[in-house]
Amino acid sequence: MTTTSAPGELPGSALTDEAYGDLRASAALWVGTSVLITNQLGQVLVQFVDYRDTCLLPGGAVDEGESPAHAAARELVEELGVTAVIDQGLAVDWVSADRIGAPASMRFPGEILHVFDGGTWDDDQIDEIRLPPSEITAIEFVEPARLSDMLSPPDARRALSALRARINAAGTVLLENGRPIAPTVLDRLGVPQTARPTYRYPWSSGPAPYEVTVAQVWAWLFAPDVMQAECVSIRLVFQAGHVSGNVYTEISNHERSVQGRRTA
Repeated sequence: MTTTSAPGELPGSALTDEAYGDLRASAALWVGTSVLITNQLGQVLVQFVDYRDTCLLPGGAVDEGESPAHAAARELVEELGVTAVIDQGLAVDWVSADRIGAPASMRFPGEILHVFDGGTWDDDQIDEIRLPPSEITAIEFVEPARLSDMLSPPDARRALSALRARINAAGTVLLENGRPIAPTVLDRLGVPQTARPTYRYPWSSGPAPYEVTVAQVWAWLFAPDVMQAECVSIRLVFQAGHVSGNVYTEISNHERSVQGRRTA
């Protein structure tokens, strides 16, 4: 910030402490937190609340003098009755003042929302959830593809961006109104907004037995960027009637060959 005390005088930078404080206060934003929690099926925990029609991730406002991580942990205790360590950030979202349709009486100045990774909870952890007598009426673990139907559009964009950041495992992403400022291939493809099949198949980590006929192999193959994506673009439906090897071994061999051609 510069000031000019007289016409023709070069700009200066002197501000009184009071003026500088007023300047910074005029640009102050709210600060909030959310926590992304999934179960072992990859479904996301959402909360039904008694004060709005759409669902929310666990979380809330940061109190005066409180850090965002501490606020997120406090909200889990207040809303779910669960004590958890919150130390991994997934996303930081800058929300503009005109994007959420807040009433004028609220004087919403915009907000910085921190989304933290609450981890993957097993059945024992889920059984420990105790809802408060008011505010949170129910919880549900939902498929990621349903978030856009259950959350408000800004909240759904933010939750899905945070989920992609967890999948990418490349650190905290920066968002503007729920959209990443540096989209990855997962963002551009809209992963994971495609509904998964509702049936569940048992998982075996070993090769298929020789005597078992394999008609089709399905896989979700994620890559950190477009250049790597071609490494896993191989045909997974084999013409042979029997498969005695491991599909992932074939992927690894193909990936090494592609990398070799790229560096040659």
